Amino acid sequence: MIVALVTALAAVSMVMVTRADANVRGSMAVVEVNGKVVRKVTLGSGQPARKYTVEGWQGPSTFEVADGRVRMVSSECRDKICIGMGWTGTSGRSIVCLPNRVIIRVTGGRGPGGVDTVTE
Repeated sequence: MIVALVTALAAVSMVMVTRADANVRGSMAVVEVNGKVVRKVTLGSGQPARKYTVEGWQGPSTFEVADGRVRMVSSECRDKICIGMGWTGTSGRSIVCLPNRVIIRVTGGRGPGGVDTVTE
């Protein structure tokens, strides 16, 4: 009984911490290839669509930035999972193409010294 209660409380706590950041919009897309930052793109509301291409390990990867969000539109990987991840603009989220070694991380969204999560 006590184990079930502790497990339930832990699950509820995890959901609350996870959802604390769920709607924080990011302010920048940081693109890494093979662990090195190759491009940073500012994200902003009302931003017109623009495509960028970076050279990955297997070939080019093209991503699109529009209205404060980013998505992968083409890549030289076989399964295209990165393309299927769709749009994201939430701080802390990433789009990952493992075969091509390309990662797009959405960062920012808090003011200087902003609080991440508070626990007791």
